[in-house]
Amino acid sequence: MADTPSWLDGTAEAPAPAPVAAAPAPSLDAPAPASSGTSSRGLGSSSAAAPDESDLPGIILVMRLANMGVSVALIVCSVLLMTTFPSVSNWVLAIYATCGGLLICCLETQLKFLRVIIAVNFGFLFNSIWRFAFYLLLGSVAWAYNNLLGKIVAAALAATAVFNTYILCRYPGYRKIREKIAEEEDRRIEARISKEVKRQATKQITGRA
Repeated sequence: MADTPSWLDGTAEAPAPAPVAAAPAPSLDAPAPASSGTSSRGLGSSSAAAPDESDLPGIILVMRLANMGVSVALIVCSVLLMTTFPSVSNWVLAIYATCGGLLICCLETQLKFLRVIIAVNFGFLFNSIWRFAFYLLLGSVAWAYNNLLGKIVAAALAATAVFNTYILCRYPGYRKIREKIAEEEDRRIEARISKEVKRQATKQITGRA
């Protein structure tokens, strides 16, 4: 009997399977995709925050002009009311509104000695909620004058109060930038005064000679 082929013989040993190549280990030096997304988001947030800070000095200037405008309008409206010899209650309200307008004017002039006094005694003007309430109070006083100019000033004060509150809440660094601008203005004023004093002294010396 002929020998059976090896592939029909169940007792024959099966060939050993070929070894499977191991998968290469991931490189530790390859950057993770999540980090690139995070870094791009970080760059995006920093670039978005930069325009806010760069726009802040201009916004502060607009805010100062608006505050000065409504305060001067309030003072003019109150003084005109007092010249008409109103009732005692309206007279008292006009005096109060005039003092409030002068306080806002002094705050916005950014003079060093006035700025320190106002910061110590009227610190509520640097708080968004209390400033909003103060402006609405002055607006209600102007509305109580019962004339057209008083109502216009009251509406302007209400709009300025909303604008001030938005700026103070939107830009937490408002006070820091404002103080920086005020210090620069102080230095310019001091330099101008020093230059004028030197010029006057030189003129006096040359005049005597």
